[in-house]
Amino acid sequence: MNNDERKPRLHINIGLLVIVIIIVLILFKVDIRSKIKSPQFQNNLSFIEEQVKETWQKYVSDPLKEKAGGLFVDITNQSIQKIQDNFTKDVLKMPSDEEIDKIIK
Repeated sequence: MNNDERKPRLHINIGLLVIVIIIVLILFKVDIRSKIKSPQFQNNLSFIEEQVKETWQKYVSDPLKEKAGGLFVDITNQSIQKIQDNFTKDVLKMPSDEEIDKIIK
């Protein structure tokens, strides 16, 4: 059994779980709208959002930026070195007087 066959079951099970939770809340006459709009629930959502952003920044975004930044600097330095080497080899190479005489004749 490969992973592709298992994914739809997971989606169906989570969807079924959400539907069952909503039905149970309705049966117990819980006002879902007032609970969601309550300041306490909003504060909890804000806290969770801040924690997720902080974790993302700390463990994913910042390390990726550091590695990508270092890689960019390395590639840039290598390219600049190649340009300088080519410039030195081609442009700054001055022909001697004998070579100039040969070219003119």
